Formats: sequence, structure tokens, C-alpha cells
Amino acid sequence: MIKILRTMDAGLLGILNHDVQEIHHEIEPGIFKAHSKEAMDALFQEYLKDENMSAYIAYDDEMPVGYILLEIKHSKETFFKYSYKALVIDQICIEAAYKGKGFGKALVDLAKDIAREENIKRIEMNYWTENKASGEFFRSQGFENYNERLAFTLK
Repeated sequence: MIKILRTMDAGLLGILNHDVQEIHHEIEPGIFKAHSKEAMDALFQEYLKDENMSAYIAYDDEMPVGYILLEIKHSKETFFKYSYKALVIDQICIEAAYKGKGFGKALVDLAKDIAREENIKRIEMNYWTENKASGEFFRSQGFENYNERLAFTLK
């Protein structure tokens, strides 16, 4: 049974962050550090102080198996664009043994529900191109490309 609860437990988020941080470290070791529970605890403590950030944990009965970190982003009007509000999926991670069992979908569905409740019409997220599974998952949830970022690495 999938249960999702809002959390302020930075320590639990730090533990659950392990898999996604290691994936990022493998993909871009020059950018992402290896997982450090202490560093993640401190980072999540800071995130959770921000009134625009919220975190939710997915449980399999009583076992925490993943999380989603959300941010409400306010984009101001400029000469180039209108102001808008978006719900940003900053992070999402499901423990490897629980992938493909509906936990990620349940967390994304929660994000969609929160966006509706907040009258936010746009949900954004990004992922590293090399993380093919992430891209496939989000496309299966109805997400579409809207922007491309490129990098050039000097050698």
C-alpha cells in the first residue's frame, strides 16, 4: 500500500537521497560529489526552511522508499516574458527495489494535485540526459521537452 506524507525530516531525506546522488555522481563526477549523509542532512535542513519548498515521502506500508522535493517558483514579468508561477520537481528518488511499483507515479500525481490546489498551471523538472530512465519515466507521466540546455567542456 502506497502512503505519502509531507515531511520535515532532513535526516530521512538525506538517507533516501543516496541513490539519486550516486547516479548524478556517476554521470557527472566533475560536478556532483559522492553522497554524504551529513552534507545531505544539512542541505535538506536548509531547503526545508524555505517557505516555497516542500518534501514528501512515499511509504510502502511503514517503510520509506522514496521522496519528492517540490518548489513553487515565481517568475517575474520582464520585457521578454510574462510573470508566471510553476511547481518545480527539484528532486525525486525511489529506492531501486521499489522502482516500477507505482511509487514514482504516486509522487508525480501528488505534485499534479498540489499544482491544481495552488492554481499553478505548469509543472517543471529537469534531468541529466544520460539518465535515460528518468527521461522515460517523466515522459510516461505526460511531461514534454520545452527547453534544451547544451554544454561544452574544455579539455
